[in-house]
Amino acid sequence: MTRPRAISLPLRERLAEPMAGEDDPDVLVLASLLCTPPLVPYGLLRRMRRTVVTPSAGTLGVEGALCSAWFVEGVAPEGFAFEAEFADALRSRLRAALAVDHLEADRDGLRRVIDEETARLSPLLRLEERLCWAYVAESAFESTADKIFTDIVYTVALEEGRRRILHWAVGAFTRLPPDVIKGPAAWVLAQLCGAAGLPHPRLEWPDTGVDETLLRTALALVPDTLLGVHRDGETLTIGTITQRRRTALRVSAVTPKVLTVRSDEGSTRLVIDPSIGAVEVPVGRSAVEIRDMRGRTYRLAPFTGDAAPEEVLMRESLARLDQSWRAREVMDATIVRVVGRGDSLIVSFVDFPWCTALLPASRSGLPSFRRRSLSTVGDPRIRVRVINLDARLQRVVVERVVEPAAEEQVEAPWSSGSLRVGDEFRGRVTGKVAFGLFVSYAAAAGVEEGKRTNGLVHRSELSWTEQWNDATEYPVEVGDMITVHVMGISAARQRVQLSLKRTQPDPWQVAMSRLRPGDQVRALVVEVVSFGWFLRLPSGFDGLMHITEAPEGSTFAVGTELDVWVRFMDAERRRISLTLRPPPWPPGDPSRR
Repeated sequence: MTRPRAISLPLRERLAEPMAGEDDPDVLVLASLLCTPPLVPYGLLRRMRRTVVTPSAGTLGVEGALCSAWFVEGVAPEGFAFEAEFADALRSRLRAALAVDHLEADRDGLRRVIDEETARLSPLLRLEERLCWAYVAESAFESTADKIFTDIVYTVALEEGRRRILHWAVGAFTRLPPDVIKGPAAWVLAQLCGAAGLPHPRLEWPDTGVDETLLRTALALVPDTLLGVHRDGETLTIGTITQRRRTALRVSAVTPKVLTVRSDEGSTRLVIDPSIGAVEVPVGRSAVEIRDMRGRTYRLAPFTGDAAPEEVLMRESLARLDQSWRAREVMDATIVRVVGRGDSLIVSFVDFPWCTALLPASRSGLPSFRRRSLSTVGDPRIRVRVINLDARLQRVVVERVVEPAAEEQVEAPWSSGSLRVGDEFRGRVTGKVAFGLFVSYAAAAGVEEGKRTNGLVHRSELSWTEQWNDATEYPVEVGDMITVHVMGISAARQRVQLSLKRTQPDPWQVAMSRLRPGDQVRALVVEVVSFGWFLRLPSGFDGLMHITEAPEGSTFAVGTELDVWVRFMDAERRRISLTLRPPPWPPGDPSRR
């Protein structure tokens, strides 16, 4: 019986043409159809050879010739890999044949063989193969590639093996066709690699922009940097901080940076790469609003004189700081953030809010602190003295000063008074910092008010449903009275841990209290991702149905209603796994797949 053709004769002839020193037609045809996986399983080699090699060849010699060819550089027990440049050449030629010239092939059949034989590869390697397949088989592959990269970015944001995924991305960026990594979501993923200190391609800002929800989700994982601005009455200049551009704006540390500038002259989107140079936009003397990629807005007031208000304020502040430096005055400051791995702190002056200063750890007199554990610093309000100032470069260095009265207070015994874990009380907000709120517990604990009677509400304990990364966004102000819950008391560390959200019921726990593994519910498909579907439950929360929990080949569009079973519930990680397979189920935790 004649075996059906997987590829047409014109396609076979195109793929058999000699290239890069290789002239065996059967080897070239077989290699061309194996070029999409980063690692080719031997099972795929065997099945693809039976599918596409001319029957008259009829031996295993083609497999042996391919495995021993010069362009096979990595051989492992589970499979082999092609040399990078040769794989790129194969993919380019296959794309020209399939997606450009539309030469005939049984694409569904080839796709099915690849899916079945790469099923044992890791999910990330399968995604990489899907990206390459979209490139070679789809005329407009960009939308498919962007969707896959979008799913990857959201997975990183959910902290599901974040470091492992980013390390994969570093390698994938070197293996994937360059055209595949030009899309918006690929740009975001590259920025996340950069934020993690990993090598990444330098990609241009996508012409179509980036989905705002995706961007803000990702930028929450990216640290901030500073840009300097200057207005001369005609134009606004934005670039690196210089003597002329002295007013600093905090923006996400990505390249390039995108800002939206609004003034009486109109609205302009700026794409800024500080390494190339500053950017100018006409704004006149009107008020200016600058919005960054995370949605933070900075407002500059209108002016009529020679200098913009922020320039005058900065000049006066630096002059006043210079006087304080020479007179060795002591000033009030607030700890803003940690620099690097804890080498120093950034503080802002209470009287000069435009100015920040560097407080070296060696000059802080504070307990050891780490980048993600600023709560060990204690009260954010400190007294400082300027020890070095360069007004031209706008660099200020300070040291912490413990005055005699304050020293006696520090040495006084620390006490949590009558506070107990589980108590709730009303206290006054005494400070707002990047990592949370400080609330006084003195009155509730029956102890004297002081700097050492402040408990910390970490920003993760502010709300069950909302997340804030900037102190200016917190829903309370300094001086407000709020009700808080005592989560923990550590006499050894002299700390009281408080929570605002635990004074209210957890909406997730309330919604899930009536749901148990094995229950059947009717749910609505709200999102389709490469690894399955997210479904909206009657409670209003979403659950994940992994592709392995649906019959093979299933496709469900957004808006489809399904009767599903609750497979697994993870209260700690707030995740629900759903399935179309009725119980009983074999042992195993689907959340670990």
